[in-house]
Amino acid sequence: MAHVPLVTRDDLDDQGKKRWDAEIERSGGDPTHMKRALLNHLPSYDALMNWYPLYADVERITGARGAVVYSFAISTQNECLLCTMYFRRSLRARGEDINGRDLDDVEQDLADFGRAVARDHRADPALVGRLRQRYGPEGLVALVGFGILMIGNNIVNSFLDVELDPGLRDLADELAAQAQAELAQAREPAQERAATR
Repeated sequence: MAHVPLVTRDDLDDQGKKRWDAEIERSGGDPTHMKRALLNHLPSYDALMNWYPLYADVERITGARGAVVYSFAISTQNECLLCTMYFRRSLRARGEDINGRDLDDVEQDLADFGRAVARDHRADPALVGRLRQRYGPEGLVALVGFGILMIGNNIVNSFLDVELDPGLRDLADELAAQAQAELAQAREPAQERAATR
């Protein structure tokens, strides 16, 4: 159960309503569950909404797939279910492997860097050197700055136990059913071998 309410527009003061309306204008839909949780404290909401311009910079620097790979790596390392499902949905929408595999060397560097930022708050100097050479000092700082906000989003969702949005819940349920089916298939040969002994 979530630790804070998912506010509605009616719960908000005039400043909160402005942010709610701006999100509808930006995204074309109501605020997500994470945003509704953050709207309980407007300064926190404002700080974490800087995610969007930083993500746009990372996307400009690394390409659209690179930005998704990097974000997905941070979110999976932090075990943030909501953000992991969000980026799995992004990969699926792009027609790609929803587990973030099949990476080329450049994407593998981004994934490794994302996991290192989330896990260790530092990375192997050789990896940092490759990223600095590839993206320049500005790009490296953009990756770190965005990584901080991605981690912040992961913490908000996990610590406050923000419920998955309906579309993300559907994907999580689908993946859970798929995993159960795969486990059942894996057990069948073992059970057949045990029965023939």
